[in-house]
Amino acid sequence: MKSAIETVEAIAARANGRDPGGDLVFTFPEVIEVIELCAANQIAVLGVEVFLLKNSLFYASGCSTYDIELSKRWPNVRKSDWEKYVADNNRHAEEFVRLDPRGDDQVYVLTSASWEEHEEIRALRKRI
Repeated sequence: MKSAIETVEAIAARANGRDPGGDLVFTFPEVIEVIELCAANQIAVLGVEVFLLKNSLFYASGCSTYDIELSKRWPNVRKSDWEKYVADNNRHAEEFVRLDPRGDDQVYVLTSASWEEHEEIRALRKRI
C-alpha cells in the first residue's frame, strides 16, 4: 500500500528514486518544494533523514531532532489540531533542511504521515 506522500503526483515527480527501504528520496533544493507540497496536502513531515550516496550505497549522514521537542508540545494530536500540527512539523522540517543544505551526492528521506496514517499508528500503539 502506498503512503500518503507517494500518492501526491507532484511529490512523486520530484523524487530522485528510493532508498533501500523503499522510501522516496529527494535532493536539495527540491526537498523544500516537497515539504511545502506536503503541507498543502495536509501531510506532516515528522522527521528528516539525510544520506550520502556513494557507489549506489546509502550512508547515514544526518537526521533532524525536532520531533523530540514537538512530541512534548503535541502529546495528543486531535483531528481539529491537525492543520496546526502539520504546519508546526513542516516548518521545523524546512528549517532543518535550509540550515544545512546538502549537495547532489546526498539525499533526504522524509518521515511523514497524513491524518489517517497518524491514526493507524496510534491504534497500533494501543494494541501493543
